[in-house]
Amino acid sequence: MILALFHSVFLLDHLCLPVVVCHPTQQGSTDVIEKTVDVAVVGVGAAGSHALLSAARRGASVLGIEQFPIGHDRGSSHGRSRLFRGGASEGPLYVDLARRSREIWAGLEQETGREILSLVSGVTIGPADGDLIRDTRSALEARDMPFEVLDPEQLRHRFPQHRVLDGDRGLLDPATGVVRPELAITTAVELARAAGATVWDGTRVLSIDDTVDGVTIETDRGTVVAKKLILSAGAWAARLLPDLPTPFVVRRAILTWFTPRDGSADDFTPERFPVFTRDDGDLRGWGAPMIDEFGVKVGLHDQDGPVVGDPSRNPAEVTAAETARVEEFVSRQFDGLVPTAVHAKGCMITLTPDENFSVGTLREHPDVVLLAACSGHGFKHSPAIGEIGADLAILGRTTTDISPLDPHRFTRQHTTTRSAT
Repeated sequence: MILALFHSVFLLDHLCLPVVVCHPTQQGSTDVIEKTVDVAVVGVGAAGSHALLSAARRGASVLGIEQFPIGHDRGSSHGRSRLFRGGASEGPLYVDLARRSREIWAGLEQETGREILSLVSGVTIGPADGDLIRDTRSALEARDMPFEVLDPEQLRHRFPQHRVLDGDRGLLDPATGVVRPELAITTAVELARAAGATVWDGTRVLSIDDTVDGVTIETDRGTVVAKKLILSAGAWAARLLPDLPTPFVVRRAILTWFTPRDGSADDFTPERFPVFTRDDGDLRGWGAPMIDEFGVKVGLHDQDGPVVGDPSRNPAEVTAAETARVEEFVSRQFDGLVPTAVHAKGCMITLTPDENFSVGTLREHPDVVLLAACSGHGFKHSPAIGEIGADLAILGRTTTDISPLDPHRFTRQHTTTRSAT
């Protein structure tokens, strides 16, 4: 079946304006039964909210569909704080994505007066010959980003909160900080609505089908016909399109917060305690300073949590057994923190085999753009990923080289994703 081509240039007199048909209910309200748009965004979380905003600001008619309330805590985009690392150890592409995301958030902050991203600097600590230090340094050097190398004595002097081994080294990256995830998402959605986007929250997607006109999306609120679909549904993506070319595994993760010991609270404020990532040779952990009453956030880079069969059934509650390993990490690394989690919440990570994202237009569904599988390190990159999704949906191309993120890279028919020159 030859699918309809989508115009890469939007002219005002050719825009596909929303068409809404309503049916009165017995209570006098209306149920939307059909809507036609240029772009539908399914999953209005980290990447989806920014895709929604980017598409709306280009003049497209856009509908965001989210099964939960905007800014919810049921998926992978919550947690009061998320780490932003300018020198992403995953490689130069991620450094570029982080840099662009920082630019986008700075623009939103200027528009709204809200502080979404706080740059408090960040320190990476680990064995001098370990992967973490080597990969982080390589990523920083590849993009000529400033950083400072710290020996054990310098680390102990400047960051006495950490227990430092004689074989450790540190990298101090000033382009690192803390993102407020719920605020980032709600701000993007608010501005997208102001730009003309419609958002259906509390709406479940029942099916997605290719048609000659693009994509038909059946929801429990009505039918949507979209020329292009941006699928940014996180842990639910593979359930909505079971034939996705990227093999995903959804695993449970937990978010935990710890309180300083008496007299130590000032030592863990953003002014004294930067964002950190550290490897003690056994466990790799990360954390953020105390930005609110919840305390100091500490977690593990743990990609081996239990497999989540049904994301809708991943419990928010966390058991004592689940917090044991991160509590062990805290007890080994921080004298000034009580090593018992005072707050904990369930989360999910969607993993690919190589832990790179899955971003691109699907060959099997040529009117569907996939933004997925952030593998536990995606929030800091979400504005840039959302912008790329809007590029692909509206223009059919992007200036960012996303070939390492090609959703088809795990198939025998792998073809490099093309980007604009």
